[in-house]
Amino acid sequence: MGFYVWLMNRLTVFLTLVVCILCFGCKTISTSVTNIDIDTSSRDIKTLAVMRFDDKLIQDKEVTGFFMKTMSNPDAGEMLADMMTHELSKWDKYEILPRSEVRDKIRGGGDEEEELVRRGDYKALGKLLKVDAVIMGKIRAFDLSRMIAYERGDVSFTAECIDTQNGKVLWFLEVNETAPYKDEIEVAGKVIRDAVERLKKEAE
Repeated sequence: MGFYVWLMNRLTVFLTLVVCILCFGCKTISTSVTNIDIDTSSRDIKTLAVMRFDDKLIQDKEVTGFFMKTMSNPDAGEMLADMMTHELSKWDKYEILPRSEVRDKIRGGGDEEEELVRRGDYKALGKLLKVDAVIMGKIRAFDLSRMIAYERGDVSFTAECIDTQNGKVLWFLEVNETAPYKDEIEVAGKVIRDAVERLKKEAE
């Protein structure tokens, strides 16, 4: 009995130590990479619509991990589209179609937005929505990782603004962001705000 208590105490101390080490190590994990490429020679674009981001890569992810559990957000595609629409609406360069209008027009045409996005059918979207360009994105990560006294948000995606007339990529951005003590929605909001600000400066 005494040996059993001693063993359990040792095990408890060991596990506590491991968790503390993991927590301490995780606190320093913070990365931020945003790549932007703009084609300034494109035709004048006036109207633009943001499509639901393709989140197929993360839809089938389950909760993973033992000490640290990682969960993917089930509505990542719609959330990122809403955030991008909101931030771009502050830019006088474009007239941005509201997401509600995008959804209504696509439903009215008897189509599925996710399918049009996955096919990359920018011409059909341009004709249906009556816009000069569409933003189509793909999500690689939109996760929240949690453990005792610690959480971390991870966001990774690419987005292209495509001319619906000729398929030319007007601008492209790639985002990979990890931040401790923030959830994935906070991280996404920050990186999209920062990315749009960079787009504004580089498009001048």
